[in-house]
Amino acid sequence: MRFKMQNKSKNKSKKKRACISQFMTLLLVAVAVLSLWGNSRTVFADPDDGDDTDTTELERQREENESRLDEINATIEELAAEQEGIEEEIEEITAALTEVMADIEDLNQRIDIKEGEIAEAQVSYDAAVAEEEAQYEAMKIRIRYMYEKGESSYVQLFAEARSFSELLTKADYIEDLYEYDRRMLAKYKETVEMVAALQEQLEKEKNELVVLEANAEEEKAYMEGIQEDLEATSAEYARQILSAENQAVEYETLIAAQNAEINRRKAEAERRAREEAERRAREEAERQAALAAADNAADSEAARERALSEVADAESSKKVSNTNGTFDVSSIYSANGSSLGKSVAVYACKFIGNPYVYGGTSLTNGTDCSGFVYSVYKEFGYNVPRTSFDQRTVGKEVSYSEAQPGDIICYAGHVAIYIGNGMIVHASTPSTGIKVSNALYRDYICIRRIV
Repeated sequence: MRFKMQNKSKNKSKKKRACISQFMTLLLVAVAVLSLWGNSRTVFADPDDGDDTDTTELERQREENESRLDEINATIEELAAEQEGIEEEIEEITAALTEVMADIEDLNQRIDIKEGEIAEAQVSYDAAVAEEEAQYEAMKIRIRYMYEKGESSYVQLFAEARSFSELLTKADYIEDLYEYDRRMLAKYKETVEMVAALQEQLEKEKNELVVLEANAEEEKAYMEGIQEDLEATSAEYARQILSAENQAVEYETLIAAQNAEINRRKAEAERRAREEAERRAREEAERQAALAAADNAADSEAARERALSEVADAESSKKVSNTNGTFDVSSIYSANGSSLGKSVAVYACKFIGNPYVYGGTSLTNGTDCSGFVYSVYKEFGYNVPRTSFDQRTVGKEVSYSEAQPGDIICYAGHVAIYIGNGMIVHASTPSTGIKVSNALYRDYICIRRIV
């Protein structure tokens, strides 16, 4: 019954394979079109150092390639789904083939058994025929013997009987002998006929099994043909999937390269924009600095003129006023050196007695040693460094014997202004404030000349 049902499905399988073949043809055409489309694509627009127009064109190309990649991936999914269906059919055919091959093996075993039964029946038939022939030959011998002896044998047999009962017994014996021969002949004949009928039935059953086996072999061959076609179709799907996947890899590589180029161009554009912004900011800062410098220059010039005016007043009187009263600056004017250096020294003495404040730069409200030097020189239009460490590098170095008023004497962690005659003015300590000291009250490191 299963073979009949499978035979009824042959036409459906053929129609399905025809549909698959048509679908494969369409897929081949689609993949070929995609391949031609892919081969004709543009990789990059020629860049012009990240021109926005070129970047936009490259982004458009990337979007097109992403769209094509999506189409290829969709095609791969369709091919994979169809291949999965084919693989399911192959599994079904394989399962059916397994059943058919099991049936063929079972039929072969049953045929072998039936042939054994036929062989056994043949042995029984030959034995029955031999028994029938032996009984027949024995009966013929007895009949021939009786015939050859004639009627006298019966008369003699009866004459030799010693009694009537013996006579009857011998007569019964003769009758039984005939009956026995007839019965045995009938029995052997019946056995021969029965065995012959069994042989015929066994041969018939064997022939039926042979027919079933032939049908099964035919069904097996048919299913193997379907399996072969399906496997060929699956292999073609696999080839098309591999081809599409290779194209997908190409597009993915291309898209990655385009993304990298787009990112590079955007980064370059951002860099240029940043540099442009920095340039503009720098120009603005320079403009503001120039304005500030002009303002500072004006302020410095005013401060310098004011400081020089004060120094001029001190020069006429040889004294400067400070919080301690007045300080005699005649020794400064009598020392060797430039008039500007002497003016710096005289101006610095104006703040003797003002407080020491760590980190401060105010000549009146409080300053530290380097802030004191920094602020005094600022009044004369000079921008010296703010820290004592950096002030060791300004101007030019001179020896102590060459020191003149206005020079900077640098100590370890301290700095002062030389005012001549071995004396300095400096912001000393928080307890002493700005004061005058001996220049050699401690070891110095270097002497720097600014003016």
